[in-house]
Formats: sequence, C-alpha cells, structure tokens
Amino acid sequence: SGNCNAHTGVGDPYLPFREILDLLAGDIESRWAAGAVTREHACRLWNMIPLTSQALVEAGPDLIDTFIPGVSLVERATAFTPGGVEWLIRLGELVGRKQTAQIGPGPQQSDLFDQFTRVLHILARQAPLVLVLDDLQWADLGSISLLFHLGRRLRGSRILLVGAYRPEEVGLGRDGGRHPLEPVVNELQRELGDITVDLGQAESREFMEALLDSEPNRLGGAFRDMLYRQTRGQPLFTVELLRGLQERGDLIQDLEGWWMEGQTLDWDTLPARVEAVIAERVGRLAQPLRAALRVASVEGEVFTAEVVSRVQASDERQLVKSFSSELDRRHRLISAQAIERLGARRISRYRFRHSLVQKYLYDNMDEVERAYLHEDVGNVLEELYGYRADEIAVQLARHFQEAGITEKAVHYLLQAGERALRLSAYQEAIAHLDTGLELLMALPDTGGEDQRSNRARQELALQLTLGIAMIGLKGFGEEVKQTLARARELCQQIDETAQLSRVVGELSILHYMNAEYRQARQLGEEALSLAKEAEDPLLVALGHWHLGFISFGLGDFAIARDYLHQVIPFYEPQQHHNSFIVLRGSDAGVGALAYDACCLWCLGYPDQAAQRSQEALTLARELDHPYTLIDVLAFAGCVLNSMRREAATFNGYAEEMKRLASDKLQGWFGMATWLKGEAVALSGYLEEGIAQMQDGLQFKKYGAAEQCYRSGCLRSLAEAQAKLGHIEDALATLMEAFALVDETGERYCEAELHRLMGGLLLSQANEAEAEASFQRAIQVARRQSAKSWELRATTGLARLLCEQGRTDEARQALGEVYDWFTEGFDTPDLREARALLEELIGAES
Repeated sequence: SGNCNAHTGVGDPYLPFREILDLLAGDIESRWAAGAVTREHACRLWNMIPLTSQALVEAGPDLIDTFIPGVSLVERATAFTPGGVEWLIRLGELVGRKQTAQIGPGPQQSDLFDQFTRVLHILARQAPLVLVLDDLQWADLGSISLLFHLGRRLRGSRILLVGAYRPEEVGLGRDGGRHPLEPVVNELQRELGDITVDLGQAESREFMEALLDSEPNRLGGAFRDMLYRQTRGQPLFTVELLRGLQERGDLIQDLEGWWMEGQTLDWDTLPARVEAVIAERVGRLAQPLRAALRVASVEGEVFTAEVVSRVQASDERQLVKSFSSELDRRHRLISAQAIERLGARRISRYRFRHSLVQKYLYDNMDEVERAYLHEDVGNVLEELYGYRADEIAVQLARHFQEAGITEKAVHYLLQAGERALRLSAYQEAIAHLDTGLELLMALPDTGGEDQRSNRARQELALQLTLGIAMIGLKGFGEEVKQTLARARELCQQIDETAQLSRVVGELSILHYMNAEYRQARQLGEEALSLAKEAEDPLLVALGHWHLGFISFGLGDFAIARDYLHQVIPFYEPQQHHNSFIVLRGSDAGVGALAYDACCLWCLGYPDQAAQRSQEALTLARELDHPYTLIDVLAFAGCVLNSMRREAATFNGYAEEMKRLASDKLQGWFGMATWLKGEAVALSGYLEEGIAQMQDGLQFKKYGAAEQCYRSGCLRSLAEAQAKLGHIEDALATLMEAFALVDETGERYCEAELHRLMGGLLLSQANEAEAEASFQRAIQVARRQSAKSWELRATTGLARLLCEQGRTDEARQALGEVYDWFTEGFDTPDLREARALLEELIGAES
C-alpha cells in the first residue's frame, strides 16, 4: 500500500508508488518494529526481496535511486540472496555507478512508468499483487499519470489495483481547474467498464448494522434506531460516536466479551458534527498529550515523535510511550507507521488515523501560534536530517513558508524543484520554482548590496532551473524565452560570466529552434566568448557545439566542422557525459558526432560520414540517455540517410525514432512523424508518405513550437509530390520553402531546392528556366563547398544538356565533379552519375 499526503503529496512526486516499491523490496523493518504489519504479511514481503531486486536490475534500473534507495536495496538483497548470483553482482555495480555519477536530469517520466509496469508484471508472475493507493485526492500529478499508465496495462496480469479517494475533494478541483484525477477515472472506466465502488453508499442503515455486528453484541433495536437517527449512517460519525460510547462507559462488555448497554445512555451530550466528535475525543486527553498532538498537527498528517519531543523539550522515550499506549492503542487517534534511522538517530513515525483529526487540531490554533510552531518544526527537521535535508525539501519549504521565513522557504523550494526535475516531474518542478519566485518577489527591496546580490543569485538559480523544466514540459516557447531573458538580466547584474554563458547559449538554441538563425549565431558567438572569458573548458566546448549545429543549419558546412572539431577531440564520454546533461539536458559530445556526419556527407565524404554516423549511434545507445539518443537518431540516422537516399536504412532509424518519441519524448513526435513519412515516400509509397509528412509538419499539433529544418521538410514533401505527378502542388511547396530560406537564412538544403525546381520546370518543358535553376543549385553548392549537393545538381543539368544535344558539355561538367570524389562510389548518387557518364561517353564514341 501507499498513501498520499495532504500537505506534501501534491509536490512529492510518486509518493504512494515509492512506498509500494519500498514494501515490495522488503523495506518493512520499521513497520514491523512499529507493529504496523502482521508477521504473515512481513514474511510474504521479505520473501519477495530477491524477486523484486532482480526485477529492478533487469527491467527497472532507472527506478533505483529515484523510486527506491539503491544502497539499502543492495544491503537487503545481499542478506536474502546467496553470494555470487549474477543479478546481485549487477545490482551492486549499478548502484555503485549511480553513487559516483554526477547529479543530472533524471530519466524521462514515460521511461519510469514503463519500467515500473514491467517490474510489477514480472513480480505478478510469481505471486498475485494487491496494490492499494489511499487518499488519491492529494496525489501529485506524476502519481495520477502513473496510475493511468498502470490501469491501462492490467489485463491478463495477476494485479489488483485499488485506489481510494474522496469525491467531494476531487469535485472541488485543483488550482482553480479540474482535478487531474477526474479524467483519469473517467477514461479508465470508459476503457475497463464499471470499476468504481461508491463508498458514499455506506451512509446507510446497512453500514451501521454491519459495523455494530462486526463484534459480538447484545444491542437491541431501540439502541440501533437511536444511533441511526443521530448519525444517519455517516461512517465517520457512526464510528466515532460508537467508540465514544464505548470509551465513556455508556457501552460495556459483559463477562463473555459481548457489548451491551450500560446503566445510562446520554444521547443529549453526543456531538452532532464530526468536529464536535473530534473535540470530545481530544478533550478527554491529558493536557500534555493534547499539546503534543497540536505540535504533531503542524508537521502534518504523518509526523515524527522526535520532532514533537524536541519542539516541546520533552523526553523522547516517554513521549513515544505515550503515543503508542495512550494515543494509539487506547484512544485510537494515531497509528504507528515506521521506525527509521538517520545515521545513529532513531526516527519514529506516526499517522493521524483520520486527516480530519489533524485538520481540527491545526485549524484551532491562531496564525501566530501556527507560525511559531512551523518555524520550530522546520528547524528541528533541519537539525535531524542535516546534510540529507534535501530529501524532505518539500516539507521544509512548507514549514518555513508558513513561518514567514522566506529565505529558507525559497532555498528549499529550489531543492524541491531540482529533485522533481531529476524525476522528470516537470509540472511539480515548475510549481515549486514558481512558488519560490513569488515568495522572492514579495520580499521588500531593502538591505545592503550583499543582501541584494544574494537575492539576485537565488532568483538566478530559480530562473535557470525553471527554464530547464519548462523546456522539458513545453519546449522552447514564449515562457522559456521570458525566463531566459530574466536570467540573462540577473547574470549581468551580479557579473556571473559562467552562468551568463549558459543562459546566452540556451537563448541561441531558442532562436535556432524558431528558425531565427542569424540571431542564434550572434548569441552563440557571445556565449562562446563568455565561456572563454570564464575559462571554463566545458562551457567552451558547449559554445563550439552551439555554433557547430547553427552553422550547419545556415549551410556553412566547413565552418560547422571547424566548430564541431573543437568538441570532438575534447570529449571523453565517461568524464563529460553527465556534465553535459546537467548543463543543458543532452550530451553535446555525442551530438557533435551526429552533426559532423551530416557535414561530412554534404562536403563530399559519404564513407566518412557513414563511419561517423555509426560512431555516434553506437555511443548514444551505450550511454542510454533518451534525449541524446533521439537527437542522434534524427541526424546521424534519419537526416544523413535521407541525404544519402538510402531508403531501407532511413526507414529503420525513422521507425526507431518515432517509437522513442511516442514512448518518452512527445516533443519530438512531430519531427519523427515527418521523417517517417519521408522514409515511406522514399521507399516508393508516395501517397502514404505525403500524408505522414503533412501531418508531421504540424509541429504545434504535437506540442512543439519549433520551426527549424522546415525548409528540409518542404523539400522532401515537394519531391514526393513531384514523383506522384502533382506538379502544381510541388511548385507551391517549393515556393514556400524558398520564402522560408530568404526569411530565416536556413540554407542547408538550398541547393536541393533549386535542383528540384529545375526538375519541375523541365517537366513543364521550360528548358531555359530549368537550366537556370540547375546552374543556381550548382552555384549555391560550390559556395558551400557542398560537393554532394553539387554532384546531384550537375547530374540533373547533364541530363538536360544531353537531351539538347550538348553531350560534350554535359560530359565535361559531370566528369569534373565526379572525378573530385575519392570515396562513396557505391552510394546512389555516385552510381547514378557514373552510369550517366558512361552513357555520355558512349554517345560521343
């Protein structure tokens, strides 16, 4: 089972599922010690430890140190498994690597979901699983999304997934909008049928009767009628009122243990509202216990005995004894949850049996008392957790925010945002970071220069992290642009050269993604200059990478290679991979190899391009970072093989890219759809390919605002339309592409656009204009030193000259460019050029 938390659940990603995985991995000693699980249940879970550990190694490696702590998992697995087992050795190595690796963005959310699902299905083959998620009305968005993901994949498995929530809480919505659980329940019900059980139906006579008869009793009809009139069958009222009668002595047990009426039944003093029920029960406690519960209510529905003890300056052992004997077993207001250890320190966790008890206690304090207690609780939690305080950043942020200690609240909101970001929980990260910025902006602009500088540094850290989270969730939209612009302003205020280089670099990518190439190059040059000024080798490499792919888009292939070759010799995967991921979310070293492959082909080195492509793809798969892999698949795989006209290979990479985009990186789905359509058309299925390309061109439909490489998309579409005989459509598409080239400066396929135009004009018997277009294509290719584009355009021109009887001129033009090549003679372009040359030579003879 796993529980959501009213105070931290919405900002604590995957809390109930992390608890479930902890239990499946045998982390139950604390619950066992607290008496929260039976011996039978504990033994079943302990027996699962080897099975769960092996399943995590084989099917869920990214869950380790995200959903479940790796070090403790290794310790439990080792204790329950014979030595020398292969998967146990792999587990130790995996955890060791994670411990020594630099902190970076976590795996994609969809990847975590897939791994969590695979692990559960593996375990369910060994033993049926019942997973209980409680208080889903407080679940974070990530947990709700994972619930939906699991719910759609239960068919055929021995898994029962039970979720409990309060419809009235869900009906209130969240943050002014619809509650995210509501559409998930509706969609699962639409797909799976009648899966809901309305516990509101328990508010009836039947529930009351069943509750009374759950224990042996001699309670007659008159008593039952009166109890029903008082409660109307409402479960909490019924349970609490019945227990109140028992605890007060109005109901007693006879010698055989049967409940019966006492000498008096005072119905007049029984509460009519649940708050009154709680007030009566709390009021029966001794004053020290009431005071302890008030402090506990500030920490939240789940609270820590040691925290309460330190805030009250009371004896820890005595307080734990009172909690267990009085408040748990006797009054049943709280229940023991777990006993944990923080280093050498014991942590005793309890939970209010009903959140309304906690809420009643908390609401009955005035704002001043609450603020003081939040500060005390926050300080004690900081002291207890020490260097591990980031683990409870969500809780600490709440306490210091409620206490009005804004600086500390902002600090922990930043930590909470970074933690959510590592888990790919982008919406939760944005929520924490936005709150941090709101608090920071609300501070009065007073204090000395040092205080203002520290405040600017805090805001810069928040804005940078927010920008990364927004890119992960929404791509490079207007909000990201504003966030990065503000970060740039802050860097300039506090003279942060290194950070400014990062911000300007991200701005250059933003303009590049929007096909604003000139602005992108200007910003890229500024970012590189700042990186050199900061004397940071990693940022210098990143600056060269920016300018490398920007130059490729501009059609400056030789210049692009010069920049990329400042990255490639520098790059060491083991040393730099995680650092590049931290800096900007993808591995620039592998990306440099992919772009270099494309430049090599354009410059006339097809074999070297293919070799570089394989190098990039192999390394990207070894590093197993989804964002890096899809970037490499797009360019070293799809774009390169599109230019090479290798239909079968192109189709395979496009299919792989589309699967990866669909499963993990939705922002890439539009580009993947277009590339798949181009591959299909290149394979000869023109109508199907055109439909997919036109669909893929609607990037915004897939949540992406990017416009880069659109001229290449239009080129592919025009070529397919021309092959299908839709000449007018192809001409219109090419005119749109030429307009885009003029507007943006995107020239990496400009020569091809002119060549295609020449072919279309020739199909309309406009030989003069066709020849001019071929000549323009050749001129563009020569200006770019793009021998592969030049060869293709010259081949088209040579055919036209041959048809006009200008055979010698055609042979000379084609022979000059063909003779330049020293490799790639088995590629389609060179084979086609060679065949035409032989035909021209034969015609002359």
